[in-house]
Amino acid sequence: MKYSISLRVVHWVMAALIFGLIAVGFYMSNIDPDASDKYELYPIHKSLGFIVLMLFFVRIVTRLKSHVPTPPEGLQRWEVRLSHTVHGLLYVSMFSMAFSGYMMNSTYAYVEGLDMFGLFTVPDITAKSEYWNGIFHTVHEYTAYTLVGSLVLHLAGVVKHKFMDVSENDVLARMV
Repeated sequence: MKYSISLRVVHWVMAALIFGLIAVGFYMSNIDPDASDKYELYPIHKSLGFIVLMLFFVRIVTRLKSHVPTPPEGLQRWEVRLSHTVHGLLYVSMFSMAFSGYMMNSTYAYVEGLDMFGLFTVPDITAKSEYWNGIFHTVHEYTAYTLVGSLVLHLAGVVKHKFMDVSENDVLARMV
């Protein structure tokens, strides 16, 4: 049995955005501060990150309202537990990453609101604070590694079930 079409669409849209945001985020954090394109990428990164935050809430509501297939019967108990743990880490890190990014923007003294591609501005939700900006920056940075690690485990599980297990355990088929 497949996941609902709405869950599959949200999953793949978020996956594409998150992979792009991770790549751009690591690129921005590792290039010279004087690089010509570094600060051109920030507004795009912030806007897409906020979209991921909103999609996170859509995903939660959609998941609660949708039928979620039970794990394939051929999976070992430890595989199911590990899957639930990895999915939990993914959810926590997706939210932490997007929310800490929004909070970094909200607490940063040199911007007012979050410009969404020049179409509208999402207002700040907290006072400007160098101290809290540093805290949210640290959370954002460390959560990036948690998110990457969780994604690696998630993808390793998908590959294992696709290519090393019997076809009944192919979890990817349920999400495409």
